[in-house]
Amino acid sequence: MTTFKHSGATGDLVFSLPTIRKMGGGILYITPYHLQRAESIAPLIKIQPYIEDVIISDNLPNIDVDLDKFRQYASHHFNIIEAHLKAQNLEDNTWRDGWLTLNKKDFYIPYTYSVINTGTNYLDPNFDWHKEIRYLLTISEKVFYLGYKQEFDLLNTNEAEFFDCDFLTAAEMIYNAKMFTGGYSALSTIAMGLGINYRMVQAPGHTCSSLLMEREKIVNICH
Repeated sequence: MTTFKHSGATGDLVFSLPTIRKMGGGILYITPYHLQRAESIAPLIKIQPYIEDVIISDNLPNIDVDLDKFRQYASHHFNIIEAHLKAQNLEDNTWRDGWLTLNKKDFYIPYTYSVINTGTNYLDPNFDWHKEIRYLLTISEKVFYLGYKQEFDLLNTNEAEFFDCDFLTAAEMIYNAKMFTGGYSALSTIAMGLGINYRMVQAPGHTCSSLLMEREKIVNICH
């Protein structure tokens, strides 16, 4: 059984999964830079069919694959998935169709909804989130904010509702939403991985959040 180690941020963990899949899967050890976030993302990673187990620990056995090597190939203008693959001398384009799967189970909300997340990194200070929420309310009955409460409070809106959940539930919410709009964050990474259409609020001068896929619409920067 191949063992993998990653100590990166939550989104970087999700971006590492195509590499793990390409290498046949195995056990992922997360060295927690932030224990709560590691515990929140672990259930989503663990249900991927190529993941045997997810273990959060600073006490590591001998590891076969150090996924942290991606940092040698990552920059503000580099695709983080390809950085992970390149670090292991791999090539693979199958991730472009999505690389996250969800367990088949009933997921029911009795109305249409969309999901937003601003994130905290690489923000566009000029993006009008209130206008975006009003647009989403034309295609869905409600808009939910997934993420951290302090981020939601900064929006100062009564047109969207805060919804607190772990990353697995967030993935289910995003997958079943009419639309997801997000800044550069772990949740936008999940939207990419689910293979759905989504709207990206790109950070000016920071293009690695964009995978330049047809199902990604940049809503705030003209190319």
